[in-house]
Amino acid sequence: MRRQFWLASASAVAMMVACPQAVRADEADIAKRLEEMQKRLDRQESDLAAQKAEIVQLKSALAKPKPRSAAAASAPTAAIASADAPATQADIQQLRVDLDQQNARARIEKQEQPVWSMVNLRPTVTSPDGRFSLSLRGLFQFDAANYFQDAPRALNVDFRRGSVGASQREVNSARELSDGVNFRRAQIGFEGRFWRDFNYRVIYEFGGSGTEGPARINDAYVNYTGLAPFTFQVGAFLPNSNMEDSTSATDILFMERATPAELSRALAGADGRYGAGVRGNGERWSASLYWTGGTVGDAEVAGEQSSLVGRVAGLLLTDSDYNVHLGANASWVYQPPDQGSLVTSGRFPIRFRDRPELRVDSTRLIDTGAIDANGAHAAGVEAAANWRNFFFQGEYFQYGIERRNSPISDDPNFSGYYAEASWVLTGETHRYSMATASYSAPKPMIPVSADGGYGAWELAARYSHVDLNFHEGLPGTAAPVGSVRGGQEDIWTMGVNWYLNANLRASLNYYIVNVDRLNPAGPGNLTPFGPAPATPPNGAQIGQDYDAIAIRTQFAF
Repeated sequence: MRRQFWLASASAVAMMVACPQAVRADEADIAKRLEEMQKRLDRQESDLAAQKAEIVQLKSALAKPKPRSAAAASAPTAAIASADAPATQADIQQLRVDLDQQNARARIEKQEQPVWSMVNLRPTVTSPDGRFSLSLRGLFQFDAANYFQDAPRALNVDFRRGSVGASQREVNSARELSDGVNFRRAQIGFEGRFWRDFNYRVIYEFGGSGTEGPARINDAYVNYTGLAPFTFQVGAFLPNSNMEDSTSATDILFMERATPAELSRALAGADGRYGAGVRGNGERWSASLYWTGGTVGDAEVAGEQSSLVGRVAGLLLTDSDYNVHLGANASWVYQPPDQGSLVTSGRFPIRFRDRPELRVDSTRLIDTGAIDANGAHAAGVEAAANWRNFFFQGEYFQYGIERRNSPISDDPNFSGYYAEASWVLTGETHRYSMATASYSAPKPMIPVSADGGYGAWELAARYSHVDLNFHEGLPGTAAPVGSVRGGQEDIWTMGVNWYLNANLRASLNYYIVNVDRLNPAGPGNLTPFGPAPATPPNGAQIGQDYDAIAIRTQFAF
């Protein structure tokens, strides 16, 4: 074989001497052919070496015969053991079977141990055959915040309020939001694979909004991936209700998701939501559809909520330097939670409300109140793009409630949107994942470690707007029949993110908050805590303007 190679090489050289101009013209082609011939020769030599190694193994096995049963020693293998008898193809095949059996026995005797690994501080143990695995997971987000508000005054002149009809603390705490610290998330649990095509995840949550709560289930599900590209899932989990929702809590651009996206996810999604469904993705598309019920820890009711959550998204354009994403999402509550036949009003409540994108204080400043409903929906469109180290994302939502026994013909509808952008100063990019149709956080090129490094630095800005008013009427007047005075919220957020390494992140957010909301109740209306002065006058402005600053330290593995 080598002789053929050198003869071909000599012929090529002769052509070069005889025809210099032609050789220069075909030099690249000749070099390519020589390279292909060399590759073929290398493959042939590799095959020959493998055959020689097999012959050596067979001879070694013949030199050290193992005890056999009488039947096994009777023919072809016994002939192989004879030095004078020629080996047939059947003999060699039988010997291979024997060798496989010996190797299998050796593996059993060796009792192979599980494989331990550590990736990004995540301890993982995997079975020798790769069909089973177990990984430890954790996420800890420690927040500190300070609110810059006007000083509180007496309740009968200071009308700033939180959710009307909520606890006394939440109603009045809007006048003096709580500065301080808390663990926003403190999650610990495990995940893994079994029988290769099944995956599981169990995560417990100890953090919370305002104050940390008792341990509760954040995720507890099983999924099946054997029918690629689709994954079937059941349990308690976070369904993909919109793009911001599909982004992991460790990777969101700011400390909290934008309020418009949060209202959408809270309707039929959110962490710990009971559900079952399917998702799938290809090279440039992603889709999901889930049935969902209530959430883990909900109060017991006569009948739980039933909903559908769907999303489709894909890459319109993609290249090594950029990705352009478009998508749409929808959530539909076709059976609101049933409080039972003994409830005379508001038996099937639907409610839109949220905190102002910071949860060191848990007060909600916009709130539609509970509306007796036949159903509700949230529908949104989404767009996002990255170009190298620049990133943009935005979504627009419409929300609606189908009233039960409505005093007017119109059903309330609301809207909201947000837009956010960032610039990674150190050059890293937000990585796009087609599995979730969302972006993940930048990965530092030079992580902070004992050897130095500065990590990745990012500047970010976001504007969000939500309008939860419906026929709200005029300031200083009673709420019209059938109106909803949920309030209008506008928030500007500026942020700095420092990604120290794959496990540590620090964030600084500054908020400019404006809440415009008319009081839906008057002094003559009793609250769970009594009449005025706890309740402002009809149509009084119960919203407010304030700034806030917050810092988060995040550790995840």
